[in-house]
Amino acid sequence: MPVVLSHETDSDRHPYWYAQVTHIFHVNVRYYGKNSTSHDAQRMDVLFVRWFGRDSSYPSGFSGRRLHHIGFLDEDDPDVFGFLNPDVVIRGAHLVPTFSLGEMDELLGPSFVQREEDSDEDWRAFYVNIFADHDMFMRFRGGGIQ
Repeated sequence: MPVVLSHETDSDRHPYWYAQVTHIFHVNVRYYGKNSTSHDAQRMDVLFVRWFGRDSSYPSGFSGRRLHHIGFLDEDDPDVFGFLNPDVVIRGAHLVPTFSLGEMDELLGPSFVQREEDSDEDWRAFYVNIFADHDMFMRFRGGGIQ
């Protein structure tokens, strides 16, 4: 699960956004704009992702003494899917399903982004394991290399 820097500006902002990579695409792009230096095709790699949303009602982090809680966005949300440049991915995240909440199929109906063995179901929520390694822990605690 890729981790990217958050672009939130509110006071309750979380430092990172999380996504699930569903597909990786390699596309050949030609740019004909006024600043173009070449009309040759350039290879561009992109990740097709399904975004997670943070549960802001769940007290988490060091002050809440709990792991951050995230879940998939509803399919009606215009930002449920997106393309992501692999260069902006900081690192991968270790997500732990919230087993006590179980699985559901309400957020996304049958779709090509779900694996057949998942029976079109997703876990209701996940915990972000900030203790996966020392780098992940320091990014959340502060003092990690940015």
